[in-house]
Amino acid sequence: MFLPVLIVILVFSTMLYLRFNKGKIAEKMVHHKLMQLPEEYHVIDDVLFMGNGRSTQIDHIVVSPYAVFVIETKGYKGWILGGENSEYWTQVIYKRKSTFYNPIHQNDGHIRFLKFLLKDLGDIPFVPIVVFNNEAYLKVNVNNHIVVNRYYLKDAFLQYKETVISQELKTKIISRIEASSRTQEKGAMREHKYNAKNKRYDIRNKIQHGVCPRCGGMLVERRGKYGRFYGCSNYPKCTFTLNK
Repeated sequence: MFLPVLIVILVFSTMLYLRFNKGKIAEKMVHHKLMQLPEEYHVIDDVLFMGNGRSTQIDHIVVSPYAVFVIETKGYKGWILGGENSEYWTQVIYKRKSTFYNPIHQNDGHIRFLKFLLKDLGDIPFVPIVVFNNEAYLKVNVNNHIVVNRYYLKDAFLQYKETVISQELKTKIISRIEASSRTQEKGAMREHKYNAKNKRYDIRNKIQHGVCPRCGGMLVERRGKYGRFYGCSNYPKCTFTLNK
């Protein structure tokens, strides 16, 4: 009697762990993939920057002679649907739909921060990459960004072959990023999660009141080739869109 109960408890505990830690598990799997890159690629994992009541957490930064790669990792499976300018993407798994913030926009914000952090070091090329689990079926409309499954991540790096970052500059970039990171500080991640939660609440509140969360313009209903959607009244200056 005891053994079956123990098995049930272990299975239930494992399911809970996987559910609430799928993001960290995905990041670890991507880290192992990044370790397969040649030595000239320097990998920095789980970087947290904080200041002036704002915070930015980046899953992986890879500094190389060819570019600085900024990676956003997503542990989602199933069908992934979305567009480059959409505010939210959709996951469809077992006929159940759920939405999540567009990871391209998320990564664009990371790069804006890094450009500011490294602005005195010259014109540094940044390459944003969004990587999903191999079990994700990507049906996304993307032209100017890299969105791949983990299986193809290494190929995404190796397509860049022109040396544009000197060894001296590479060392300065790495030193600046590592010196500015606050990942190891006690309570820093808790504060970051609090800031992120407030930001998501502010975005949802603006959308509910018909206000564009990106520029403050009004949201208006439009029709496109994929049906009706909401877009910003300041288009084309602002490309915010939201599916109905």
